[in-house]
Amino acid sequence: MVDVKNFGATGDGLLAETAVIQNALDTGKIVHFPTGVYRTGTLYLRSGGGIHLDPDAVILGSTDPADYNANDFDPRNTFSVKERASGAHLIIAADCEDITISGAGIISGNRNGIFKTDLVHTPFGNRPRYVLPRWRPGAMLYFAGCRKIRLEGIILHDPAYWTTLFHDCEDLDIDRITVQTDRLTNNSDGLDIDCCRKVRIINCTIISGDDAIAIRGNQRPLKKDAVCSDITVDNCILSSAACGVRIGVGNGTIRNCRLSNVKIVNTSIGIGICPSYSPGSCTEISQAVFENFSISANQCFLIVPNWGVDINDPAIKKVSDLTFRNIEAVGNQASLIVFPHKAGMFQNIRFLDSTFTLLPDGTAPRRIHWTAPEFGIINQLDGPAENILTNCRGISADHKPLLLKKSR
Repeated sequence: MVDVKNFGATGDGLLAETAVIQNALDTGKIVHFPTGVYRTGTLYLRSGGGIHLDPDAVILGSTDPADYNANDFDPRNTFSVKERASGAHLIIAADCEDITISGAGIISGNRNGIFKTDLVHTPFGNRPRYVLPRWRPGAMLYFAGCRKIRLEGIILHDPAYWTTLFHDCEDLDIDRITVQTDRLTNNSDGLDIDCCRKVRIINCTIISGDDAIAIRGNQRPLKKDAVCSDITVDNCILSSAACGVRIGVGNGTIRNCRLSNVKIVNTSIGIGICPSYSPGSCTEISQAVFENFSISANQCFLIVPNWGVDINDPAIKKVSDLTFRNIEAVGNQASLIVFPHKAGMFQNIRFLDSTFTLLPDGTAPRRIHWTAPEFGIINQLDGPAENILTNCRGISADHKPLLLKKSR
């Protein structure tokens, strides 16, 4: 381990110290950050190295676009004109292995210095958001093509966009980290796990303005087949202005996910599963188990073929073998499971030993493509309802049925 101050860093938080911090990281060793505020632009991690933060140490993102990487630094890197998110990142690891980020300090995207937080609008009905700045970084932490990555104990704070993106990585351990985003920040996902294998997320607390944990299969930027598989989530607390857990996005395959002992609170959608986010791009989703969940959300489940777009999109792929076991779910709106007209798209969806409570003022699901005039606690449309619910019960002040099968 080397001390960043031995390379000339002051930790006074006044000016960007990117160059001297990078010199320390280039040793390929773990770089120790003692108490202080280390303002910086893009930092590149090296194989065998990483970062260790003391409890009062802060890595603070610069607000100057000139301090960050170019959008085209890596052919896998992406950016979004629509969301005004550049391809700039605070911390980057590309094609590295054996990297650790640990300690009890903070990595901050300095969103407050990039957004004008006095400007708020409501583009999503009653879901207010800050007005987007002209420029903002992309994912605060960007890992692509890496192996043997460990994040432990740290606080990831105040990103201006996604908190993390792990793309085409393998052997990823995330243990006891805290994600703290401002719920008014657009697109402020917690952990984005994209086309990764052998991922373990345990003992984490994630508060996000967008999806807390997103499991994705977006292999198009990789220009190769890359399955997202063997994802474990255990003993986590999630809170989100969007989905607590979201599975979908991309054109690849997501399979073999196991999520257990998860508490989802103060969230718009508890669990959202949607293989198609945009027309012509769809993931195949299979073999996911959710067990021992406590969910308190506006809508506890939303399992749909696409996010409000053409239900007959020919690119739609199947969703199969989803098991929900021992779920305690309390929602303001009825949950929705949509079986589309395309035969065999949804297969073997099971809820076991679970309780669903629709609060007294509970209303219909969100106004998306599949609204209906009558609603139960769980709504399943356009498909066979047999054996979806086993040993489950519904609680509703106005005695709504647990499952309502209704054709569109």
